[in-house]
Amino acid sequence: MNFLTVDHPKITIGIVDDNETYRDALRNYFKHLDDMEVILEATDGLQLIEKLKTHQPDVILLDMAMPNMDGMETLKQLRDIYPGIKFIMLTVYMEKALINSFIKNGANTYLNKSAAPDEIYNAIVKCSDEDFYMNDWISDALVSRVKKNK
Repeated sequence: MNFLTVDHPKITIGIVDDNETYRDALRNYFKHLDDMEVILEATDGLQLIEKLKTHQPDVILLDMAMPNMDGMETLKQLRDIYPGIKFIMLTVYMEKALINSFIKNGANTYLNKSAAPDEIYNAIVKCSDEDFYMNDWISDALVSRVKKNK
């Protein structure tokens, strides 16, 4: 793991995932970093909406498949209400159509849950600084969408 920090203000993070083990793993990774802090956790979109009334992180790591309110519905409801929050989708589903749909609906990036912690870290920093993080999966999905629309 890379515990080096970059020269930027502290980034606050929200983790939204119904898998407690995955949330714990992410939280444990971030607690070793001086430049990031988890300030919000939720198990689904409904709980996130409630918690955002009192805590607005800079970046939200948002699972796609959750009970009560999934990631897509959550993103659609919150994107316009909280334009300053960056949404990073985390999922095991890497279909190009899903990636394109989330990006079209305002996600700042889309990562596989098996992504290395360093890639998640880099995505957070890049989204925080530049609004978007591009990896091979997103690049391939966007290129295929452009080719399909020709």
